[in-house]
This record gives sequence, C-alpha cells and structure tokens, in this order.
Amino acid sequence: MAAINPTGPVPVYCQIKQDLLNQILTGTLKPDDRVPSETDLAGTYAVSRMTARHALTELVSEGYLYRVHGKGTFVSRPKIERSYAPLTGFMDDMRARGFRPSSKLLHLEQVVPGPELRNRLKLAPTEKVYQISRLRFANAEPIVIQNSRIPCRLCPGLEFENLEDNSLYSILENRYGFRLYQAQQRLEATQANPEQARLLEVPRFSPLLYVHRLSLLADGTPLEFVESWYRSDRYAFEVTLYKDWGGQ
Repeated sequence: MAAINPTGPVPVYCQIKQDLLNQILTGTLKPDDRVPSETDLAGTYAVSRMTARHALTELVSEGYLYRVHGKGTFVSRPKIERSYAPLTGFMDDMRARGFRPSSKLLHLEQVVPGPELRNRLKLAPTEKVYQISRLRFANAEPIVIQNSRIPCRLCPGLEFENLEDNSLYSILENRYGFRLYQAQQRLEATQANPEQARLLEVPRFSPLLYVHRLSLLADGTPLEFVESWYRSDRYAFEVTLYKDWGGQ
C-alpha cells in the first residue's frame, strides 16, 4: 500500500485509485480477487467512506473492477479485444478519405502530469510532458479536438515545430527518428461541454466520440497519449474484423 498525502496537489481519492490500480496492474490484486470494502479502505487510508467509494466507483466505471450485489467489489478479468487497423494520424486519415486536412493550435505547454498519465507514459515523478491541444479540420470544417501528451525528454524542442501545417507523426519520425509500432485505443460516447461545442460548432450536449490512444514504439516505450473528441455527426470509425479459424 502506498502512502497517501492528504495535503498534496493530487486529490486523495485519486491517490487511492492509483494505488489500487497499481496493485491490479502488477498482479498483487488478481482477476476475481475481492478488493477491500469501502469501510476497510477508509480505515486503511484514514479517509472517509465517501472518499473510498469515489476511488472504487471510478475504477468500476473504467472497467478495472466490477460489483456483485451483496458480495462486494472484485477485480475484472482482462477483456479479449482484437482489431486490425492501420496506425495513422489525423492528416493521413483525412487524406485517405478524400478530405483536405488542416489544424489550429489551441495550446502548447510543458506540464508535470498527474499520477494516472504518469503511469501510462512510464514517467519519473518530476518528468514533464508536452501538452498539445489542436482543433482539426476537414475541408475547413471542425471535426475533432485533440489533446496530445508526449514526454519532453524524448522530443526536445518540439515546441518550435510547426504543428498546424505538419503532421505530428511525421515530425516524430523525420526529426526524432521515432516510428510508432502499435497503439492501445478505446472509444466511448460522450456529450459536448460548452467549450467543446463552441470549438466544434455544434449545440451543447451534442453526442461526441471520445477516443484515447496510447502509442508505443517497437520496444514498448510509450511515446504519446492522445485524447480526441470527434463530432459524431461527421465522423465514424470503421474496423475490419477477421475470423480466427484456428481457434474455432
């Protein structure tokens, strides 16, 4: 169990969530193991039951835990997922669909990420990432808001690159010599908040496709974590599925 800092910048429930997640990812807590109850967690971490419940609820909503009424909360089994799709950036994707892509840089800064993102990108506690927010267009129509985070130590000077007219993946390959090998991607349904609605030129609470992707190099090094909010009225994902006849 990791120590909790009640006066630190990271909310206590996030620290408890991250500690439990680390136990799941490292195998300390195994699939179908029962996790401590809210009361037990509250006693262990010296927090309120509400704080402990918040941590558990987030892990349930993200699929790491599941609840059984009257029995408790348990570690989920890994999902069997398979998809076959090329790993491309927005510009290549739009050109392949016959559209003219363009971008507007909304924000770029170096920040110290929170514990969850730090865990995804396998960073040291004080390491910074580039946080790059862009609005992406197809034929001058806003399609998606993208928020990319890339470790600063891997790409020094990235802030001086033209991120509006050039593909980020092309910059990573041509300037820094990085070729992405694979990615872990997840799609969810969500609604546009007021700022997203303004940027994407849609009504508030319009349905959006929320996609987050962790891109890796061939040696398993995480290079980018990107979150994207697509207009669902203008964009759809297509995945080709294959039957594995060897595993009938």
